[in-house]
Amino acid sequence: LQQPVVDLLLWTRVPRPAHEFMAMSEHLSSVSAPTSMTSSPTLLDDRSRASPAVKSTGVEIASLEEDADLVGGQRSGAKRATLKQSPPGCESMGYDLHESSQFMAYVNGVAKNKGRVKGFWRWNYLCLTGVGTGIIAIAIQMALVAAFDLQYELQDALTEYGLGLRYVAWAGIRTCLAAVAGVLVCYVQPLAGGSGIPEIKCHLNGVDLPGVLELRTLAAKAVGIVFSVASGLPCGKEGPMIHSGAIMGSLMTHLNAGSLKSPFRQHQEARDMTAAGAAAGVAAAFGAPIGGVLFAVEEGASHMNPRILVRTFVCASLATLTVRFFLGPLEGDLGWGKLGTEVPVEFGRFPSGRVYMVWELLIFAMIGVSGGLCGAAFNQLNYHLTMWRMAHIGPRGTRRFLEVLFVVLVISSVNFWAPLILGGETERANFTSAQLLFQEGGNNGIKALFHNDADFDWRMLLIFSVIHFAEACWTYGLGVPSGLFVPSLLAGASLGRLVGQLMQASAAIEATPGVYALIGATAFLSGMARITISLAVILMETTGDAEFGLPIFITVMAAKWTGDKFNKGLYDIHIGLKKVPLLEHFPEKDTLTIQARHVMETCVKVVSPQMTVRELLQVLGGCHHHGFPVVEMSSSRFLGLVQRNSLHHLLQLGKAHGAFVEPGEESSDRCHVPFEAMASTGYPDCQSFETVRESLEPEDLDKVVDLTHYMNSGCYTVPANAVMARCFMLFRTMGLRHLPVVGEDRKLQGMITRKDLILEEEEDALIA
Repeated sequence: LQQPVVDLLLWTRVPRPAHEFMAMSEHLSSVSAPTSMTSSPTLLDDRSRASPAVKSTGVEIASLEEDADLVGGQRSGAKRATLKQSPPGCESMGYDLHESSQFMAYVNGVAKNKGRVKGFWRWNYLCLTGVGTGIIAIAIQMALVAAFDLQYELQDALTEYGLGLRYVAWAGIRTCLAAVAGVLVCYVQPLAGGSGIPEIKCHLNGVDLPGVLELRTLAAKAVGIVFSVASGLPCGKEGPMIHSGAIMGSLMTHLNAGSLKSPFRQHQEARDMTAAGAAAGVAAAFGAPIGGVLFAVEEGASHMNPRILVRTFVCASLATLTVRFFLGPLEGDLGWGKLGTEVPVEFGRFPSGRVYMVWELLIFAMIGVSGGLCGAAFNQLNYHLTMWRMAHIGPRGTRRFLEVLFVVLVISSVNFWAPLILGGETERANFTSAQLLFQEGGNNGIKALFHNDADFDWRMLLIFSVIHFAEACWTYGLGVPSGLFVPSLLAGASLGRLVGQLMQASAAIEATPGVYALIGATAFLSGMARITISLAVILMETTGDAEFGLPIFITVMAAKWTGDKFNKGLYDIHIGLKKVPLLEHFPEKDTLTIQARHVMETCVKVVSPQMTVRELLQVLGGCHHHGFPVVEMSSSRFLGLVQRNSLHHLLQLGKAHGAFVEPGEESSDRCHVPFEAMASTGYPDCQSFETVRESLEPEDLDKVVDLTHYMNSGCYTVPANAVMARCFMLFRTMGLRHLPVVGEDRKLQGMITRKDLILEEEEDALIA
């Protein structure tokens, strides 16, 4: 061996941090390189596909030649580089079958005859998710009804004391309510802010954001949304209900299935339960189980099949049943046992027999185009506001809390004085329908716009639309739990109602102003969020207006296509701002001109089939990777892929199960940690590296472990010249987390992960 290689092998016997390995690798390359060789890029920037030099101690695969097509880690012919940064703590999830001998022995042995038992418990947990989500929705709705009733009663009682005292009570109470919601987000759990739909969309896409599905987040979200909506901020409760349902589904995965330990914590099962919970949240909010299932499919779940759809539909149906069973007697006049239409977000039913002329479909399409323009403008403004908040406010702390207090004080003041100045009446009991829009808003305002026969004052309706548009844009991204469905529907319904009233003078118009309000609400929400099929079905289920399915569908498509010409949907914009590596439904066209060798990571930590405990600790402690290729050291041939969580469990449980053997001693098939032992200790979750290291004794460090039992020998691989689009579709459809790149004779060339497949956005690409 050359002296530099010998020095490296001796040096790596001692565990060292990753940056020292990088420095040593660079030093080695500089020592062994001829003096006439020009300087080459650093290892992190080199993307060549030359034969790698592999070290059994886990030193990175170092490229030895420079690819002429690469300039600074980017293919010279490509328009954009790939995303190399993601939020702290953000991790991908793998849904591919883990084809290790250990797991297959578990499937064919311990779990072989317990499929019915597991299925029985799965159905129980799905039912509990639906019922639990419905109960949370009921609690939120009843608390909001009580909070608004108290505020309105106080306003009526203070009528004789003058406007000054009424205003102080109005603004003071609402500021205090918003302060509670702000504390929960700014100081307790920042992930409780917003609607939660972008985070759930990321999770269903295969990105695990820490804390999104925790019980603490559920408590902060469910309690905080009551106070933020009761404070009069233009935010809805439906988004947080969806987030709450997803958390309920995720919490069920921590339970056992009889004697099977944590079978639903595996990523595939956990994803399906979370998707069912999200669908249950939609169903509980709107009373729309079919719309809930379609929402889960449209907004992120690429894994759906008929079996999962049935499970999701049952969960969503039970959520709707629970809500209607309790809210009918509690809110309405129904007796116990009678099911009505009462749900938290309910817009009233249109009477049968309403018709429209065929040429009005063109008018509905034009309203859709207008909704797409308004939605794109909303997204553009909120994008710049969010950028400012990220630069000057931050995700938590005193600044964000003070912003909450300031915003709610301004909005409550505007909503108190605007109807008094514009309408003339000062007593709330004498307010017109247009005046009440400022102070009631939400469900009541949408219901009035849909169903009131009397015309609204068109000037006040126009002013309300503009003010509400600005308030909703200002509120989204504030440090409180907030949904955006109802505010968007209200803004669109007010504009649609205005158009409908103006159109009534024409004899060629048959549709009522309420129908135009429905079309306007559909257009604005679709133009803002770019939701299509699920939105159409949700509105049809909520209003009981299936005969208007065609106008609604035409409107949502016109709004989406128009908005897409200018920017992305609001949820996707916020996901992009956080640099979350979300995989869209289809790869971009640029990926057809980029090959795997141009985006793969060549600085790969590898392991050998047999290693000492000391060497394995050195690999795990020297990086934060979660997947390690198992490579035959003599030939650099790729054998399989082993996960970090499996290695952590191996090191913790290996001694007790005889997986640690003396050097030179042959290990038998029984010398490994069985999968059921890992499952009983929380797999796929695992202890931290520090905890694992402290659990080992000094005499364990020189023992040998066989990693072939735990490696996925059947994982997907691609050749170095495969196009990036193929890699993208493998990740998107098969739910991969790692994709090894191999060359001739299956020699490992590099590794592709999710972030390598996200093309970095151009300047202003999110908004243009």
